[in-house]
Amino acid sequence: MKPLAGAKGRRLVQLRKLMSPLLQRPVVITSRDGLKLEITADPVDELVANDLLGRNQALWFPPPPDGIADIDDPRVVLDLGAHHGFYAVTALARYPRATLIAVEPSGAGVASVRRNLSLNHLEHRVRIVEAALASERGRGSLWHTDEGSWGNSLFQEEGVTVLGREPVELLTLDEILDGARPDVVKCNAEGAEFALIAQLARSDVRPALMILMVHPEFGDLDEARGDVEALGYRVVVSGTDSRPVLQAWRVGATVTD
Repeated sequence: MKPLAGAKGRRLVQLRKLMSPLLQRPVVITSRDGLKLEITADPVDELVANDLLGRNQALWFPPPPDGIADIDDPRVVLDLGAHHGFYAVTALARYPRATLIAVEPSGAGVASVRRNLSLNHLEHRVRIVEAALASERGRGSLWHTDEGSWGNSLFQEEGVTVLGREPVELLTLDEILDGARPDVVKCNAEGAEFALIAQLARSDVRPALMILMVHPEFGDLDEARGDVEALGYRVVVSGTDSRPVLQAWRVGATVTD
């Protein structure tokens, strides 16, 4: 597969690698469908863009299993762990009638989310929540580590070098939704998937489709899968052993006006 699936601007990304660390300017790439993504010096950006534009698209936008209707016209998408906004803008392009709630605790991350929304003229379709999902409202610390922006976490892990901490707001699922009822949920938030599942179980919110990246260092994969199935979902485990993804379709779900 060509880097970034043949997107315009990808050669500048490769040139920047050769020039690193002398050249670290952001590069805006344009997909074949006209989607614009700003690739910063953060190495995670290129990995995420490759996932969303390349052969791993089905990880985040999976076809339904047999017997389950496709979710092709959701009205509300919840993006927990919006990172730099790549999933957000891609989801809004795929779901042209949807609005999106982008949840991201990092100040730098929120700035990147806003930048990518602006590049694609999508600001009017997104509500940004600068906070992290937690079991109760409060204040916490987002730990920045040497694993890059994907390693930012509310939890300190053994064997990981901490580079700094950022005070962040903590909100519950009810506070984040503020009355919204998402049809699609994507969660990649360093352990917040377990808090999400627990709070969904205590509510009547049942999205039609959930894409949950599970971080085994923060909880048990099999238990999480069982808990999601108990909520009435057909679950497919995808991804890798170190970063498994639960793709969950609510049995009998429909998306209506």
